[in-house]
Amino acid sequence: MWCRTCWGNPSQQRIFKDVQSYQPTLEALNGIEADALTFETTSSGPGDLKAIGDVITDKKIVIGVLNHRNLQVERPDDIAVLIREALRYIPAERLIISSDCGMGREGMGRRHANYKMVAMVLGTNIVRKELGVPEAECLATDPRFSLTLTKSS
Repeated sequence: MWCRTCWGNPSQQRIFKDVQSYQPTLEALNGIEADALTFETTSSGPGDLKAIGDVITDKKIVIGVLNHRNLQVERPDDIAVLIREALRYIPAERLIISSDCGMGREGMGRRHANYKMVAMVLGTNIVRKELGVPEAECLATDPRFSLTLTKSS
């Protein structure tokens, strides 16, 4: 069972003027009967990761590494930086990588969402390789499935 948190996403805009913090809610979230808790850590920033790791100690922690509020595709290297920061406070066996929130309802087309998801896999694979664990297969980057035509000899 997952508990998903969300700061809102009306037309890809932030609801609150200031970036919100999860810290006042962490004790309550920790008391929820759920296996995993989600946190927006791209659009809200990674500032709560230490507190999340300190308070939430027996559940899986799902961090968003894709911003659902813009159409810019994240760079895999930047995603890897955020994952490494999370690993400073959250054990790898309890960390799940996801998007901040859904990307389909508020003006993001499938093409942008697809590119963002590919970046998420590539960024996660950077850290997986560093940790010595198997990388996830990313068929979207496999040249065998490309529509690019090559010249015949």
